[in-house]
Amino acid sequence: MEGAFIVNNYILKSAAVAIFSAALYSCGGGTASQLSTARQAMSKAEQTKATLAFQKDKEKVAKAQGDIDNLYKTAYATLQNEVMLGSSSANIAEAWYLLGKASKEVGNMDSMAVAFKQADKLFPADDKLGKQARSEMTGYMFEGWANGFNKGVEAYNAAVGTEDEKARKPKFEEAVRLLSNAAAMKPENTDIYPIIGAAQQGAGDTLGGVATYEKYIGFAQPGIDALSQRSAILNMTREEALEKLGKPASSKGLAPQPGDSLILDKYSFDGKDLWVFYPRNKEGKFTLDGFKSNIPASWAPFEQERFVSYDNRMNMYVAYPYYTQKNYDKALQFIDNGLKLKPADEELANFQSQIYTESGRLEQAMAKLKDLVAKYPDNKNYLAQYGTMLSNANKFDEAIGIFEKTLQLDPKFENAIGNLAGVYKNKAATIQKTEQDAFDKAEAARKKDKKVPEYKIDNTKYFPFLKKSAEYYEQYRKLPGKDRDVGVLEQLLNIYDVVEDKENYRRAAGEFVALEYANDKNPRFYEALSRIYGKQKNSAKVKESLDKADALRKAGAK
Repeated sequence: MEGAFIVNNYILKSAAVAIFSAALYSCGGGTASQLSTARQAMSKAEQTKATLAFQKDKEKVAKAQGDIDNLYKTAYATLQNEVMLGSSSANIAEAWYLLGKASKEVGNMDSMAVAFKQADKLFPADDKLGKQARSEMTGYMFEGWANGFNKGVEAYNAAVGTEDEKARKPKFEEAVRLLSNAAAMKPENTDIYPIIGAAQQGAGDTLGGVATYEKYIGFAQPGIDALSQRSAILNMTREEALEKLGKPASSKGLAPQPGDSLILDKYSFDGKDLWVFYPRNKEGKFTLDGFKSNIPASWAPFEQERFVSYDNRMNMYVAYPYYTQKNYDKALQFIDNGLKLKPADEELANFQSQIYTESGRLEQAMAKLKDLVAKYPDNKNYLAQYGTMLSNANKFDEAIGIFEKTLQLDPKFENAIGNLAGVYKNKAATIQKTEQDAFDKAEAARKKDKKVPEYKIDNTKYFPFLKKSAEYYEQYRKLPGKDRDVGVLEQLLNIYDVVEDKENYRRAAGEFVALEYANDKNPRFYEALSRIYGKQKNSAKVKESLDKADALRKAGAK
């Protein structure tokens, strides 16, 4: 589990939208002189802006822009004085609203966020101006969020691309500041939190990063529960999801970018709205990839419908620190949460088994999964989890039976194929060790007494299981995108070497060597390559491979 927190480059995508709305000014008076001055200044600024589109003279445009800036600065200063009066002003909600607009125009986004939040609190629910203002404010806040998001991502990517460790930290800290300010404007826009958490960890604030990941999961939890309670999971096709979730209240096809497309389904479960997103994958299928729940009523339709992907890895990122603190209950809470929407996640399932084993609760966990398998015999994900736990408990024959049953349900289920290959290999390794131990014991006895019979290792006891393992590993490599998995090739090379299958060994070795182009930064690849050249008695290539592996490790590669 070392290196569970991975810093990635994030693709910068513009999330900003144009806000088109008329200026809203009431006719009533607050503190007449100050509020009236601000209204007049902002109204004149808006009118001057409108004339700029028709003005071609650069000097006049520059002068007009300067006038606009000064008018907004006047309004900004005046409104700051106005809101200081607090409740003594009859139009305090309007004053905060106008201050938010003026703050945006002078470039103070923090002030804008504070002012709009105050205005939202103070406008009465049935106030006509308040309703219009809220509609406009949500657009401005989203624009502020989007600008902060993009600037924060730029800072984050700059930090990731900086090699000097000392220089990286302040850049990560700047990214945290920009992204956190953006998040404060629109806290329910959750796709910003994984980036904030990664930036915090990059800056050395591990606890802060984990807390941010937990916040992300907390916002998503109502959606996680609503989907999992109905057996809907991530990457499920929309057709499969509709069978689980039922007919949506409404559906809409969206095209957020040229060439991309997705479907948005809206549901209402237990009185709460849930938006479910299905982007089109490479195979042309629409698959469940994201969702939104508990969206504020003030959000505009464009914001409600903006696509977000749910990052299930955050559960692992939170579980791991709790595991290192031996807080197993808390770690399992997040692992279980991650398995709700990705029950076939091998990493989560294996980590779950590891914690249950270390905490002395493996039998309890297996009993729980056994009940689930009995209750849902056609659920391949529960079967796969149960098989993994049985394997980790060295109950190989039972695990083999479970994985074979899983493959009867789905012959191309990669989790079951890969695990079945591993279980057969582990069973063979256990038998091989038993044979080797018997041989070593006999040899030790023969040194003391030559009359002790010689023990011959019986390869036939475990060779069939190794060959069965190889069959499943080869089957696994035929799955889409798995033919370049060097880890699986390493397993096959090891098996073919042990069972002395020279023909398949040569073929697998050739395929392994051919993958160097995609693994030239992987020291483990070169270490495995050295063993291949060692079998060929090519000492020069052995040295060359080990030197490359050593250089990569010294450079920090793992």
